[in-house]
Amino acid sequence: MLIRCPECNQQVSDKAEICPHCGIKIAGNVTSNIPYTTDLQHNDNAATLRLQPQQQPKPKKSNAVWIVSLLIALTIAGTVYYFYTNAQEEKEREAYEYAMQSTDPMVLQNYLSKYMEAPREHRDSVNALLTRIKMEDNEWENTVNSGSRGALLEYIKENPDSPHLAEAKNKVDSIDYNQAMRDYKGNKGVEILQKYLTEHPNGKYVDAIQQILDEQKDVQLTPEELDLAKSVCRKFFQAINAKNESKLLSTVTDFLASFLNRTGASNEDVVNFMNRLYKEDITNMNWYIMDNFKAEKVDNGDGGKNIRVQFGAEQRIERTDPSKEKLAKYIISAEITPEWKITKLNMKKITTE
Repeated sequence: MLIRCPECNQQVSDKAEICPHCGIKIAGNVTSNIPYTTDLQHNDNAATLRLQPQQQPKPKKSNAVWIVSLLIALTIAGTVYYFYTNAQEEKEREAYEYAMQSTDPMVLQNYLSKYMEAPREHRDSVNALLTRIKMEDNEWENTVNSGSRGALLEYIKENPDSPHLAEAKNKVDSIDYNQAMRDYKGNKGVEILQKYLTEHPNGKYVDAIQQILDEQKDVQLTPEELDLAKSVCRKFFQAINAKNESKLLSTVTDFLASFLNRTGASNEDVVNFMNRLYKEDITNMNWYIMDNFKAEKVDNGDGGKNIRVQFGAEQRIERTDPSKEKLAKYIISAEITPEWKITKLNMKKITTE
């Protein structure tokens, strides 16, 4: 009788010792009395009785399948772990490189807090950088609190890579601008403003300084104009020294707008002033113009520019009476026309000896 092998489900004799298909033991391992069911089928000529064996249970999977499945699962898990570990290491490496390029203490501290298991050399490097930045911050705070231009310049020199470098330079820029404006308003000349532009060509206040300089072009004299203005004033007092009337009048306009605080003075008033200076006991007189000569251009009311000057002068007198004044110092203010004639002249005595 043929039966089905319980392992491979192939037909085999119930007398066989082993299955010729898969090698499993048959004798004593299966029963030959396999139940059958009847199935009566009808056709046009006759009914045929067919015996069919009952369906056998599916064979169990062998242990080899489970072992292969386990190996596959372990391989997948190992691969996933490998790529996950590499990804984490790459993230840590990128975070480390970013932190080392940063000057923000928060970035460095965040790295140390997030990557507790990072390589020791990475954590040591970040800790060292964080310590240095904190020390620099303390130094910067002390520099700012000092308010000293010298301290700021020293900080800039000693910390060329500081994150506060731009701020330090801006503070020096502001200090120099404020000092330049104080000096300029104190009548130290536009050279003070030019100095600021030279030292801070890209400073915050370049436009403001340049605007002042542009406005001053209309009132500032060229070196040649300044020399001519000084020459006119010098000739005026040299004529008085020589008591030379014609030379004196060659330096003034026919009618002066103001002379010794008198409006509308004539040439005669100028000559009379010179003559009054020479008292009976005076044997000689010399006027000297001092070096503190200042000049600027001003509107003259006729669409042109006069030159306004101010300077110190000394009057040294030789006389027969030794008890009388021998030295007097004055502040002279005057205006000179475009024709290089004095149209205003006033004097203020400040000391005598």
